[in-house]
Amino acid sequence: MTLPDHLPILDQTGRTPVGPVYVEREITEAVDLCDDRGRLNPAAVGFSRQPRVRANLSGHWLRKKKWNFWNWIAPDFVFSVTLADIDLVSFCSFTLTDFTDGSHWSGASYGRPGRFAMSEQVEADMRFRGGGIEYANTLDGDDLAVRFRGRAGDGTEIAADFGVRRPPGHESLNVVVPWTPTRFQCNSKHAALPCEGELRAGSRRYVFDPRTGFGVQDWGRGVWPRRSFWNWGVATGWADDVRLGVNFGARWTTGTGSNENGILWNGRLHKVMEDLRWDYDAAEWRKPWHVWAPHSGAIDLVLEPIAAHTPRLNLGFLETGGVCAFGRWRGHVRAEGRELAVDGLIGWAEEFAHRW
Repeated sequence: MTLPDHLPILDQTGRTPVGPVYVEREITEAVDLCDDRGRLNPAAVGFSRQPRVRANLSGHWLRKKKWNFWNWIAPDFVFSVTLADIDLVSFCSFTLTDFTDGSHWSGASYGRPGRFAMSEQVEADMRFRGGGIEYANTLDGDDLAVRFRGRAGDGTEIAADFGVRRPPGHESLNVVVPWTPTRFQCNSKHAALPCEGELRAGSRRYVFDPRTGFGVQDWGRGVWPRRSFWNWGVATGWADDVRLGVNFGARWTTGTGSNENGILWNGRLHKVMEDLRWDYDAAEWRKPWHVWAPHSGAIDLVLEPIAAHTPRLNLGFLETGGVCAFGRWRGHVRAEGRELAVDGLIGWAEEFAHRW
């Protein structure tokens, strides 16, 4: 595999050039992400159906980026928590959005890098306390217990207590993306995980029904260039008799021979080994977002947005911003010799740029 010495220059129009079809190696055994010099271990490059890579990052001052991100989404609301240490700063941030009336709450706690531990393994308990936020993810067999307390910027207290269920044999999408031997990323994507429990925003109560509420995790560990740009999208829920989770991305993986595109079909991962096409207008996020696989036809979906997050942060040395549009996906996916119609599956699509 030839590693590019820099990220490819990509257009900013919302259209990603069609890339080639390629074969990604499947990783079936445990492996370290880095060698003893902190460089990318070539044996880790590929994808796996379960988390198999130990993210043993070291060195690379200011370039290491670590995050545990969850979106818990239902037809009427989405709750998100990010715990991250990006070498420049560490933070725990949260948002809660009500799709029915547009109500939105958010808050964050920022601090020095290294103030809390970030596990090298995906499957690990996690706890944070600081800046008025208490947050814990606790493994209970295959399930995850989520506890959260925090206060939004307007003073509203947000409290959550619910479980994330992992059905027997449920797989995930795990990839190691190589830019260079010193710039690389390990991502673990989990979707279509039923949730049960509730959360509150002041006097409002939001209930997770495991038939309609699902957890989506993005666990990332890597060494990034100073500037980066990405698309990410997810569709999750039930389509006919299939518990479906579609994960798709673009731009940040272009030219590497790796991607984060895959379909979870009743818990079984079907890797999509080609770059996807995206067609959207980030300045007009309310317009449809179209994502499709031009070679295989495995994915052809259109998001009809109903709400959006448009966060911006500029601290001089750190700048990030973009749009995440939530809505309902329509179209079809193909897997297991079958074309499956998707009509109103909840999810999102996003565009983000970072100087970090």
